[in-house]
Amino acid sequence: MNILVTGSNRGLGLALVQKGVERGHTMIAAVRSPHSKLRELKELINQHPDQVRLLYLDVTSEKSLNEGKKEVQNWGIHLDSIVNSAGIFISRESELENLNFDEAIVAFEVNSIGPMRVVKHFFPLLSGRNRSCINISSEQGSISNASRGDYFYGMSKAALNMFSEKLKKGYPDLNVLSIHPGSIQKPFSGYRVNSEITDVADEILNWIEGTKPFDTHHTYYDYKGQSIMF
Repeated sequence: MNILVTGSNRGLGLALVQKGVERGHTMIAAVRSPHSKLRELKELINQHPDQVRLLYLDVTSEKSLNEGKKEVQNWGIHLDSIVNSAGIFISRESELENLNFDEAIVAFEVNSIGPMRVVKHFFPLLSGRNRSCINISSEQGSISNASRGDYFYGMSKAALNMFSEKLKKGYPDLNVLSIHPGSIQKPFSGYRVNSEITDVADEILNWIEGTKPFDTHHTYYDYKGQSIMF
């Protein structure tokens, strides 16, 4: 299978590329720019040059996404799955009176609108019977289970969940999920670790490969397959 993963230079995105290679897939590893920290990813590319393609993709830029789509087209590659793993987590501890709303715009640009842009541009390349779109969300995006704080992150992930639902409604033959990966160690997160990042990557790949069934009526789950209320 050919799988596009954004945010591939670190965290869950990198783990997905590593595990995808182990399973024999061709991984299109998208990163924001050549200035991103790429040491581990480049080592993987050097070890598996036929399985990993590096793609520079800024999810906040229509121009970058259009150029990225053309590059993948020039490679002659169709896509079986898109995984939107790029994300940003800012103003986590800020109280209401201290919020910087410039950071809200950044959060929505990356966490909500960014995945929409990616799907908009790369959707024409998705083909195959089991084509899918996996959006990496968070339990913080649940309105029913809202907790205090994390305003911008939670709100941007709730918007991402709405996008997943609307995408599924608009394209019933497309497998769509919003996945809460658990409190894995992220470069931008101070949360304790309660899920092994490689386990999360394996479970997501099980969905993509079709060994773990998709629910046609709900799109919001944790990585173990437990449904989460919107």
